[in-house]
Amino acid sequence: MIEDQSTVLLVEDEPLIRLFISDLLEDAGFKVVEAANSMEALTILEAGLPVDVFLTDVDIPFGCNGFDLAWQVHGRWQETEILIMSGRQWPSRGDLPPGAAFLAKPCPNDAIVSHVISAAERTKRIRNHGGKSNVSKELATNVVPFPKTG
Repeated sequence: MIEDQSTVLLVEDEPLIRLFISDLLEDAGFKVVEAANSMEALTILEAGLPVDVFLTDVDIPFGCNGFDLAWQVHGRWQETEILIMSGRQWPSRGDLPPGAAFLAKPCPNDAIVSHVISAAERTKRIRNHGGKSNVSKELATNVVPFPKTG
């Protein structure tokens, strides 16, 4: 196992997409924990698994959607970076928690990996500076939603 390996919690209800993204991120050196819905994701987080990057789809069953789930993660696990994906729904004002990024599906593989790497690096820098502080606010302003592809 890679020392200092970042953990990604991937929430995706489509099994083939979840498997594909999980393999993609594992090949890039991440530890990936999978959840098929919001209830599974919250159970994993509440169990105390340290998650560096929370990557969720918007349209997920059982409980809340990905936007609402992202807000819960932001409120309770503030050191965790948040990435939200969808191929059906573009975020409206207020859908994304501060510092979260949106990736429009289909998203190029290298863009997914790049966003996760950047998010994991931000998490590590924030943790190295003692948690959410001025450095986290500065880093959060550098996150820009991934542009829609035509």
